[in-house]
Amino acid sequence: MSNKEIPATTPMLRQYLSIKGQYPDSILFFRLGDFYEMFFEDAQVASKILDIALTSRNKGESEPVPLCGVPYHACQPYIAKLLQAGKKVAICEQIEDPKGAVGIVKRDVIRIITPGMVLDDSVLESSAPNYLVAVCGEIKNFSLAYLDISTGEFRAGEVFSLDALLDEIAKLDPKEILIPQSWEANRFKEKLNSHFPNALISLLTEKEFNPSQVEIFEGANLLKIKSPKALQSAGALWGYACYTQKGAPSHVTTLLPHETKSFLILDESAQKHLELLKTQDQEKKGSLLHLLDKTQTPMGARKLRQWLLYPLVDLTAIRERQTAIACLMNEFSLQEGIEKGLKNISDLERLVGRIAIGTANARDLVALANSLKIFPELISILKVQEGLLGSSVVLLQNFEPLVGKISNTLVEDPPFSIREGGFVRSGIHPELDELRKIRGDGKNFIAALEEKERTSTGISSLKIRFNKVFGYYIEITHTHRDKVPSHYIRKQTLVNAERYITQELKEYEEKVLGAEGRITQIEYELFMILQNEVKAWLLRIQKAADQIAILDALFSLSIVASKHRWVAPNMTTENVLHIEEGRHPIVEELSEERFVPNDIHLGEETRFLIITGPNMAGKSTVMRQTALIVILAQMGSFVPSTKAEIGLVDRIFTRVGASDRLSRGESTFMVEMVETAHILKEATEKSLVIIDEIGRGTSTYDGMSIAWAVAEFLHQNIRAKTLFATHYHELIEMPESCEGMKNFNIAVKEWNDKIIFLRKLVPGGTSKSYGIEVAKLAGLPQTVVSRAKEVLKNWETFAVKKNPETTPQLPLFSDQNEALVKELQSADLNNMTPIQALEFLSYLKRQFHS
Repeated sequence: MSNKEIPATTPMLRQYLSIKGQYPDSILFFRLGDFYEMFFEDAQVASKILDIALTSRNKGESEPVPLCGVPYHACQPYIAKLLQAGKKVAICEQIEDPKGAVGIVKRDVIRIITPGMVLDDSVLESSAPNYLVAVCGEIKNFSLAYLDISTGEFRAGEVFSLDALLDEIAKLDPKEILIPQSWEANRFKEKLNSHFPNALISLLTEKEFNPSQVEIFEGANLLKIKSPKALQSAGALWGYACYTQKGAPSHVTTLLPHETKSFLILDESAQKHLELLKTQDQEKKGSLLHLLDKTQTPMGARKLRQWLLYPLVDLTAIRERQTAIACLMNEFSLQEGIEKGLKNISDLERLVGRIAIGTANARDLVALANSLKIFPELISILKVQEGLLGSSVVLLQNFEPLVGKISNTLVEDPPFSIREGGFVRSGIHPELDELRKIRGDGKNFIAALEEKERTSTGISSLKIRFNKVFGYYIEITHTHRDKVPSHYIRKQTLVNAERYITQELKEYEEKVLGAEGRITQIEYELFMILQNEVKAWLLRIQKAADQIAILDALFSLSIVASKHRWVAPNMTTENVLHIEEGRHPIVEELSEERFVPNDIHLGEETRFLIITGPNMAGKSTVMRQTALIVILAQMGSFVPSTKAEIGLVDRIFTRVGASDRLSRGESTFMVEMVETAHILKEATEKSLVIIDEIGRGTSTYDGMSIAWAVAEFLHQNIRAKTLFATHYHELIEMPESCEGMKNFNIAVKEWNDKIIFLRKLVPGGTSKSYGIEVAKLAGLPQTVVSRAKEVLKNWETFAVKKNPETTPQLPLFSDQNEALVKELQSADLNNMTPIQALEFLSYLKRQFHS
């Protein structure tokens, strides 16, 4: 039943519907006393998601109002569930004191919580950002902007293809994506839903993509964002942030450019195939990030994740990180001291976010002060260092005044809610101290008054008690009713007793209860004053937090390098890749067997390796470890090898497996061809290409021909450094005619009718696939294995007798239709009206039949 179908019979419901009408796409949390209530459709939807009771208001009416609610002081788990279900939540609070209200209490929405606009730690993943993304554009010119409201990071940039846009969004892993309404009717929204099923897609009007909204962000960084479309996306995002937060988030102070050319580009396929963040089973354990992450702070973990997804292409910056890591590895006391300090630092970036937005509590400010107290310890051990380690010192200095202010104002272990009081120290506010004394003396006063009344009345069983309904009262049993003084005022009659009040007791009650309310009010006011003072430090704290994150990421990489005996690679601009005794970092960590290292040498003389060998022998491991070593090197890390010289790479491409896209309804062969086409279109001489089998999803000759042609094009036209694994042994003939291409294979030892995988990459090709032996190892029944050997022998014997007059395969597209194909490819379908599209289709049909 919709909101409009039910009459609002009370002023409160009329107020609810008026506010709900302003936020139709959000679940409205409507504050009533100690609960957030939901009505009508919101109640029906929320009760199912939250698994809470659905009841009704005005049950006596012909159409009762659906109702459900959650406690306001424990609302966060419920909000988290709604966000996970892709809902938005509008928080509607009482904005005036009910005691002073005339008529219905004024209420208004104070903020809107969406999947991309979250500040609460209980909802956020501590080691990953929580991005809101805005995108716009068309055909070959797209822009994106992204904001993490929890930390204040805000960037915008442009890309020049839909694939590039999807790749960038994949790295951001947003929880919500803002798109223009015009995208709803075209393939762009469909693509986003397909690639990012867990992200909420929110539609905005074209007018909201307004670059003027970000003109408040002045400075050199804004000038670097030269794309008007990038500023359009940034404007839409910033407007949405201000709308949901009911004002400009003060901790978002800078709009930075997002420049893909500043980093080694890792597309969505490479990120997944190389298991950078998660394994193919979507587990964190077994990923490269899980191996690398020895960080001590949440912001350090997020920084490390960023470094992994955005490796550098700047030699100077890479060497700075290498130097810092080497320093930490060589000085154990420095490494130990940094670890000790970092362990006691809270998530400063997200503390800043909550303070700026106004959702922080006393515990947050105490956590901030306790973190800032650690800075002098870090300064003392870093001040003698140079480079990245030493440069952080200046940004960690001079926070003592802020620490003193917070520590002198707030108790060490404050309560969670700032509405409960009890978090301000004594000696800060004279009136507060006096009121606390009145409240604290309450027990003594009541005990003395009780004794006084017993003596004056002669009733030894007289008691003074308190409850929330009647306040303080005197209770006398019926046995002593005749002794009750005339100035006692009867309030309640019970079965065995009477309850009374006196003027003195009433005056005391007003004084105590007034003191309680005033105490809460004063503490809240003092907290708001303190929070505003802290806000003046937020920009400095943000800069310090970034330095702590960098320090933590460097520390983490130094720990991993020390533990696993990694070395610093020699980085160069030359187009070479030399790895001696390289190891796969994850396989080595997880395997119980001794890992067999391998060498890789690529350069001008040899830039293309064709790798053959049986399945399970280790081809994939060698190729993936090569890509991982390059990524580690360009993020500034040490690498798992005994020696390495690595020329800067602009992109890494991987053509491995198809499971992630099969779920989107694409065939294995189509996935292979789409990914291969992407590589051939985008790869450069500076790229590293990893192709692990191609042509599996079609006939043998088709697949072999495609694999040959692709290898030839990569080698001769693109000249990228390439590792090309194939089960088509015919390709081992290619190096005879392709200079710079060499054969390698994974060595296998045959012994007693068995095969032993040596896991060693050795020169030369192999024509043996050992498929039947691998099938035997996999556990196929012996009868099946024996029969397979018989069939193989027959095939090998009679292969020469194949019919030489086999009818050639007809082309799928005839030459006469080639013009139609080109015309269709060049058509601008996105800008056609429905009528124009139908006319174009009719035209194509006529041409085809003609």
